[in-house]
Amino acid sequence: MNLLFTLNKNYLPQLIVLLKSIKINNPNEKLDVYIIAKDLNEENVYEIYEKVKNENMQITLLHFDESLLVGSPTSKRYPLEIYYRLFAAQVLPKEVERILYLDPDIVVIKSLSELYNMDFEDNYFIGATHVRGFLRKFNEIRVCAPKNSPYINTGVILMNIQKLREEQDINAVYAYIDKHKYKFTLPDQDVLCGLYGHKVKLVDKFKYNLSDRMVTERKKNTKSKINIDYAKKHAVIIHYCGRNKPWKENYSGLLGEYYHYYEQI
Repeated sequence: MNLLFTLNKNYLPQLIVLLKSIKINNPNEKLDVYIIAKDLNEENVYEIYEKVKNENMQITLLHFDESLLVGSPTSKRYPLEIYYRLFAAQVLPKEVERILYLDPDIVVIKSLSELYNMDFEDNYFIGATHVRGFLRKFNEIRVCAPKNSPYINTGVILMNIQKLREEQDINAVYAYIDKHKYKFTLPDQDVLCGLYGHKVKLVDKFKYNLSDRMVTERKKNTKSKINIDYAKKHAVIIHYCGRNKPWKENYSGLLGEYYHYYEQI
C-alpha cells in the first residue's frame, strides 16, 4: 500500500499519530510511505520510525522544486506544501501506479483496503465531497471547472498515478494557477476541481472523510447529520479539517477521542 503525505515540520506530531492509527487498523499491510517536504530531514524520518514502530513500513523522503510554484497564492493556513500533491506523478518512483494521499490531520480507524483497491474507472482521482447543491455549482463557476464537476475535499485522495503520469500536462497546471489564483479560496481544491473535476470518482464522505461538523450527539432521526454511534460503526477515516483541531486547547468536537487514543499509544 503506497501512502503519500505532503507537509511541513509543524505537522510532524500529527503525522506520527496518523501512522500509528494506520498501523493498528491495517496490521498486515506493507506500507510504502512517501513524504514530500521542504523542511524535513533524515533525523525526522528516524523519529517517525522510532515512535510508530512498524516493521512493515518503509519511508522515502522526497523534495519538490519550489521554484516551479513561484507566485502561487499561500497563507499561514495554506502553505506551499498543499500544491505538492498535484505534482505527485512527477516526483514519485516509476513503480508507483496508485497512491493514497492523506492530510496529516487525520486518523484511520478501520482497514483502508477497500478504498485503496477501488477501481478508478478511468478517473484520475477518487475522493469525497462535502459540498452539494448550490455551493457545488457556485464553485464550478468560480473556478471555471468542467460541467457537473464535484468539489472534492483533497485531504483524502486515491490517485491514479499511472494515468496522471501518462496524461497530466504540467504546464497546464502552472497556467491555470497563474490565471485563476486571485479567485482561490482553498487553493489545492480549487485547482483540482478546475482542471480535473471531470476525472473524479466520488465515495461516501461519512465513511472516508468524516469531520466533526457532520456528527451530532446520540440523537435519533437526525436528517442533516449522522450521530456518533453511526460514525463509530461505519467510518474509516476521520478528518479534522478546518480550524477545529483536537490537539488545540479550544477544540470542541465529538471525534477528538480517536486522535487522543492513538496519540497516547
